[in-house]
Amino acid sequence: MTVRGSDARRQTTRRIIGTVFGTCVLLLAWHLVVTGLRIPAYLMPGPLAVLKAFVVDWKVIATQTGFTLSAAALGLTVSTIFASAIAVSFSMSRNLAQASLPVVIAFRSAPVAAVAPIIMLFLGRGISTSMVVVTIVSFFPLLVNLMRGLASADRNAAELLHVYGASRWQQLRFVRVPFALPYLFTGLRIAGANAILGAMLSEWITGSKGLGNLILEASELRETELLWAAVLTSVVIALGVFWTTSAGEQRMLHWRQ
Repeated sequence: MTVRGSDARRQTTRRIIGTVFGTCVLLLAWHLVVTGLRIPAYLMPGPLAVLKAFVVDWKVIATQTGFTLSAAALGLTVSTIFASAIAVSFSMSRNLAQASLPVVIAFRSAPVAAVAPIIMLFLGRGISTSMVVVTIVSFFPLLVNLMRGLASADRNAAELLHVYGASRWQQLRFVRVPFALPYLFTGLRIAGANAILGAMLSEWITGSKGLGNLILEASELRETELLWAAVLTSVVIALGVFWTTSAGEQRMLHWRQ
């Protein structure tokens, strides 16, 4: 346990150092491109100007980030619950899967940009519409990965439980669900990024509070520094979701290593 813990700390330290070094390289490249090509500030401000916007408008950015994160977190939670329930139902009944999967695919094919205004008519402008949009855009990656995970269970282990008289629910609990967990985290990494984008898309369309609306207003008012600050904030959030799910996977699935 001590050796494994020290190895984990070393890997974490290396990742932090690599992240800091990569960030510094990107900021330096950004500064050199802006100054070398003499790009106007109203198109692409330098990193120092964007950093100043973070300092000056940090309250606005933090408030709008809170709205976006709330909608993304709520929608991702709802989509995870629905996707898990449907994936389990499909794994338990092949006839149900064959009958319902075309409906799910058709539902996924609907363009979110067209559906969001319809949702707004029923729920109004606010976090409810953003939450439903996030649920729609993050549901399908979770469902597909969970279905693959439940189908990837070890047949020998399932047959052994069957020989010992285990019920289908016991086979699901002790065999299928553990094998599906890595696929769940893979789906969460994809769905997490989709959740942030879905929340911002809903804010663009409906005009509700959040980073999407902040970007739109900053663009209309030609506040380029604030616009870039909001964009970078959304990128950092998406990366944070990716790293959080990766860390959660390593912590919860250490027994597979």
